[in-house]
Amino acid sequence: MAGETVLLYNCSGPQWAKLRQVLVMQRLRMKAVEPGQYGLPLSHLLEGSEESAGVEEEFSDPMLVFCSLTGPKLDQLLGAMKRAKLPPIPLKAVLTPSNRDWTSQQLWQELRREHQAMLEQHKLGRQKEK
Repeated sequence: MAGETVLLYNCSGPQWAKLRQVLVMQRLRMKAVEPGQYGLPLSHLLEGSEESAGVEEEFSDPMLVFCSLTGPKLDQLLGAMKRAKLPPIPLKAVLTPSNRDWTSQQLWQELRREHQAMLEQHKLGRQKEK
């Protein structure tokens, strides 16, 4: 699977129908990643591998990985997602040469750490304002 693609984690069910609709309207491919594939490298998932490689700890957080989207196309997609008033998806990443060999679980762990650090920074900033 090549080209502009979004890997979807834990975004199935009726509450995510709007997200899938936005992706179709943006003419993007989408691939739902199943928990049994969380141990595979992201590059394998993008290539359409149907292998299975589980992990010790599965996750249930919604997560998106944007693959081969240019800056303007990514901005357009994020704007469309905001206008669609989708449920929050704080864990989002762009596939890069640095992370393409990571597993979904490794990416999830890194995004969780970054998100937690951002929340703590935001909390500290609010405390300083008081």
